Formats: sequence, C-alpha cells, structure tokens
Amino acid sequence: MTDSFPITLVFPPQGHFTQPYLALPCIQAWLKQQGFADVELRDLSIEAYDHYLSREQLERCARRVEERLPLDAFDTGDALPFERMDAFRAAAESAVSARAVIDRVEDAKRVVRSDDAFDMDAYVPAVRTLYHGLRLVSAAHFPTTWTPHNFTMGYANDRSEEVLAATLDEDQNPFIAFFRERVLPDLVARKPRALGMSVIYGSQLIPALTLGRMVKEALPDCHVTAGGGFLAYIGEKLMNAPGVDACIDSLIFHEGEAPMEALCVALRDGTDLHDVGSLMWFDRSGDAPRAVRNMGMHPIKLDDAPVPDFSGIPFELYFSPETVIPYDINRGCYYGECAFCTLPTVIGPGYRTRSASHIVDQVLALKDRHGARNVNFITDCMPPGMIRDLPQELIDREADIAWWCDARVEPKAYDAEGARRLYESGCRKLLFGFETATPRLLKMMKKGQSLKATVDVAKNCADAGISVTFYAMVGFPTETREEARATLDFLREHAGVVREVSLQTFHIDEVAQTYREPELFGIEILDDEHADLQLYHDYVASEGMTQEEAAEMFEEMMQGFAEFLPLFHGDTILYFMQKSHYFLHLARGATPDSFERQCRERTAAQQARGADEALAVGDGLALVELPHGYNEVRRTLATPLARAVRPDFLTGRFDERAARTAADRLPAAPPRRRVLAYDGHAAEFCELAPDGARALTALREAGSLGELLDALDPALESNRAARANLEEFAAELHRLGLLRPRPAVLARN
Repeated sequence: MTDSFPITLVFPPQGHFTQPYLALPCIQAWLKQQGFADVELRDLSIEAYDHYLSREQLERCARRVEERLPLDAFDTGDALPFERMDAFRAAAESAVSARAVIDRVEDAKRVVRSDDAFDMDAYVPAVRTLYHGLRLVSAAHFPTTWTPHNFTMGYANDRSEEVLAATLDEDQNPFIAFFRERVLPDLVARKPRALGMSVIYGSQLIPALTLGRMVKEALPDCHVTAGGGFLAYIGEKLMNAPGVDACIDSLIFHEGEAPMEALCVALRDGTDLHDVGSLMWFDRSGDAPRAVRNMGMHPIKLDDAPVPDFSGIPFELYFSPETVIPYDINRGCYYGECAFCTLPTVIGPGYRTRSASHIVDQVLALKDRHGARNVNFITDCMPPGMIRDLPQELIDREADIAWWCDARVEPKAYDAEGARRLYESGCRKLLFGFETATPRLLKMMKKGQSLKATVDVAKNCADAGISVTFYAMVGFPTETREEARATLDFLREHAGVVREVSLQTFHIDEVAQTYREPELFGIEILDDEHADLQLYHDYVASEGMTQEEAAEMFEEMMQGFAEFLPLFHGDTILYFMQKSHYFLHLARGATPDSFERQCRERTAAQQARGADEALAVGDGLALVELPHGYNEVRRTLATPLARAVRPDFLTGRFDERAARTAADRLPAAPPRRRVLAYDGHAAEFCELAPDGARALTALREAGSLGELLDALDPALESNRAARANLEEFAAELHRLGLLRPRPAVLARN
C-alpha cells in the first residue's frame, strides 16, 4: 500500500525568504497523483529564518556573541589586521544593536508580512532590522555569515573534506541546533521511508548534508536523496567524494518528478535501484559503499503534470505582505546558445513548454486554492509564441492576476501591440538579458540580439506600463574598462525605460562554453587541484580586464546606478534586493513612474532634514566605545578584494585563497578611539568621534536640541561657533534618522 510509505520533501536553508520555491510542490503533486498519499512538504529555509529571527533565539545569540566575540578583546592597542576585521565588526555591531534588534524583531516581521510593508517609512527599518538580526545570528556562529541572499561558513564548499567537517561543527553551523530542536523530532515521529531534499543553490549544500547526516543517524531505514540545480553541476563529484555516504544515499539529476516516483516505487517494493533512471546511488552491498550512476530518464510531459501542490508550505511565514505563487511555464531554454549559460545542463536536455490553456487552467486553480493573485512565472525566457498566446488566454478568461518573469529580447513579439497585451493580461515586470552595450561582446556571447532591438523591446514594454529590468554583466573575457563604462553610459541614457539593473561579474561555470573552449575567449582556466567539488573557476585573460579589475568595475557601476536609478538611491535599494517586493507595489497599482517618484521624494525628504529645535534622542539609541574606526573597517570589508572571500548571492562559497590575498594586500586599521551608535527605530549604525558622542550625551540629558541650545548663551562669542557646530551635527544625525523631533517639544518661532 502506498499509504504505508511516508515521504518527506524538504527545502533546506538557505534561499530567499520572500516567496516559496517550486520544485518540491511539483514533485509532491506528481507523487500524490501516482498514488503516494502520504507525502509531507516542509520549507526548512523559511522555518529557519522565522526560528532564528525571534526574540528568544536572538537572546541566545546575543549571549553567545558576548562569550565568543567580546568587544574588549580587540582593545589591545595594536593595529587591526584584515584577518580580524570581520570579527571586530561582528562584535561591535552586536554590542550596540543586540538589545534593539531583540526588542524590535517581532514587529519587523509583522511589518514585512502586512500592509505596513507598503509604507516605505515602516518597510525600510523593518527590513534593516531583519538584516541586523541575521548579523547577530552570524556573529554568534562566527565566522559564519547568513544573509537573506547567502550562507557561508569558514569552510570552502568546493572541498568535500571541508564540507563534511562543516556538517559537524556546532560552533559555526547554526542549523545543527535548528535541525535537532525543530526538525528531527518530527521526522523521528513520522519515520519517513524517503527524504528528498531540493538543493538549488550552493548556499544549501552544507545545510542539506548536515540534515542528511542527522537523519541517517536517527533513521537508518530512511533513504536520503537530493536533487536540484546545484547538484546537477557537482553531483557526480559529490557522490565520488569520500565520506559523503554518511550524509546521503542517492542523488537525482535534472527534473525530479519521474525519478523520485521510480525511486520510491523501488524502495517500497524492495527492487533494484539500478533501474531507476537519472539516479546516482551508493551500492552498499560490498565492503565499502560504491557510487553507481544510472542511465537518464525521460522527463514527464508538462501538460500531464498536475497542479503544483503547496500543501505544507507555510505561506504566512514568508517575509512578504502578499503571497507570490511560482509557476513554471516551460523547462529548458528555446534559444540555448549563450556562451556563458549553463541552464540547459542544470535543467536537463531538451526544451519543453506547456500549452497556454493548460497554464491558465493551473494558475486559476492555484489562485482559487490559495487566494493569491500574484504569480512569478518561472522561465529562463518565454518563447515568442507564448508571448502572444499566454497573455491572450489570460485576458480571454479574465484571470485577474498580476505576474512577472524573465524574458528574452524578441522584437516581433514585444512590439507595441504585444506589450500592451502583456500589460492587459497582468504583466507588471519583465527581466531581459541585456548583458552589455558592446556589440562585439554580444557577438562573442552568442546573444543573438542587437542593441537597437533591445532598446525597442524595452521601450515598448515601458510605454505599456511594464517595469523593465536588465540583466547585465561586467568582466566578460576581453572586455575593457572603457567598454564597461560604455555600458554604464548606455544604461544612464535609457534610465526611465530601464528601472533596475541586475549586475553580475562574469564567472566561469564548469559546464559553460567559456570553460569547455577557453581558447575561443582568450582565457586560461586556473583549476584548483584541491577543490574536488569545484564549480567556479578563476582564469587569466590574455586581454581586457583581470578578474580583480572586473570586481572593481562592478563597484564603480553600482555606484553609477545609484545616481540615475531611483530604486538604487540609498535605502530604497532594499526593494531591489528583496525578491518580488517591488513587484508587489506594481501589482497593487503603482506605476514604475509613481514608484520611482516615491523613492525620489523619500530621498529628498531625508536630505532636506535640518536642525529642528524639537530634535531629541530616542529611547532606543545605544552607544558603545570602539578601539578602531568602524567606518574604516566597513570600507575595507566592502572592497572587491575583501568581497571575493565570500561572493554573495547564493553561492555559499568561502575562498581561502582570496582571504590570503586580501590579508596580504589590504592595510590594517590603526588604533582609533571611536563610538558606535545604533538607533533601533531607524535601524541605523553611525560612527561618532568621542566629541560627537559627548555632544549626543549632552543632547540626551538636555531633552531636546532647543533646550541644549538654550544652555549656550548666544551673546558670548565663544558660544556662537559651538551653537553652529551643534546645529550642523544635529542636522546630520537627523538625516541619518538617529535624531527625531519629539512631539512634546515645541520649536520656537
């Protein structure tokens, strides 16, 4: 009986915390359709975020930081070397912010999960508070860094020996305690016969293997398998690494529905795993486990797939004011020629799509089932025919949804009429692969598109009311600084058409053409003989920018975007960084122009703040003395050399070689007495000189700026400069949000 074969599917930490992921709901629906009734689905990533971003857990983390990273340990009188800067920053920020973050974290979660998230003045400090909560968790497990976008430890995730060691390190790995306290008891009580894990990102590798090890120890009869995009890259290497058999029993390559069904049938019936397609598994019949890779399996027909089953997904836990449902309209890429792209390898061979009527049938079913009208269509690029057929089907059937997706430049499909049809169907945001404004590089990349066509498509979409995002790349082989700056100038010229730019530095994935045929691109691949799980490779280019120069140009371009893209101005970049949050404003009726205007107005209002006499120090302001300059350390850690140690955005990488290079080349921070301030209301850090801290203390004691100024006799010549300096100082803190007008204090005429 299939009912007696319990299956648990889990999405391990760490992924974006704003919306659920699609792979496991698709597999759950398929398994149930095939007769496996007892399927459980858990998103352990969002559960972990919610668990640690809680008052109780942050209290525990604050105590751990005091024990493991006491701030006074850095007060040695010596210069602070690069190797200790991360620890110093973690200790300093935790010491000054922990109390406020602990007190405010629950309200911050409430804000981002409610309509209050649509109020910028409530949203920005709430998101900052969540970020700072994760920094406190990270400090408690130093040198681990956990953000909404990545998870790294002090172990390289491209070396199997270090990965396995990380699964056992309770000091650095926060998920060991989380799994033990919140996950394992339920699994032991349930006793699943199969545990399936979706590992889409490199940042999930260590958490997934940690859970797998713990489950195999607690439930020896449970078969632990895993699949997902990241494992499509490194899965065979992982299975051949010594010791991995202690964490998993098998891997599924490419799409998971049919292989997971076949695996569960074989496990249930006790038949040979050799016949399960697309599976790599450990044969434990001999003296030592032996990795066996089976032949591939044909994927399912998408129009035969049932509606994705999100049962078990805790929609209420995602950090989003409204639910966004992911849904895949196709799999693979109909173009499949880009020289840097590896998606055909991740997804599997071939390209398939659903019919427009089938898509709308299932989207409407999901809308009814979950009461959600916001949809993220998962696609690498929507094919030209679908650009016409799907919007028309949505319109004809009055679907009443708002949606966004990735897209490819197709001039005939995205003409003015096509763009208007897209908007009418509910499309509010499209993300196009633009890459560069240099035609010769586009040709090397095999993009198959011209700049004119790209601009025409973007303008048609913008004119129709659709927000346009460009994916861009810096550092493609042979690209010069001048060419990168030309791309920046091109994007500046088209601001107002393009609302966001998702910029990445070029990197070489092991299965891309740039890796397989490096001579075509004038590069030499630098393999690391010790990195047995290596996916990303360094390289030396015969011409153009080096990797380090490309990283520097990335920073220059990001600074440039802040000048002409309102979503990148100051703290409004948080809307760009949180997946789907900007889209939700558009789904609610904001236009790209009105949202940009709101961003500009907020920035202008902040910059216009002055020395109001009612300004006062809030109850949530905390101060701590530091032996080194906080801003100096933060600037050093933000340099390309330092950032290379832990590349952001879901790679999970810790690069020890980059850490050594940064330590050799970046200067130490000299001893310097400073004070770090943190205001919980604004969720802002601010470094002060000792004199500034004394002035802030005096302002707190006086009650308001006006009352402090009253204490300085304006008739005395010596007090005039002091009053002017104090007013300038107060205005700057007001702009930063560390001082706010106190209603009870009336400003004088």
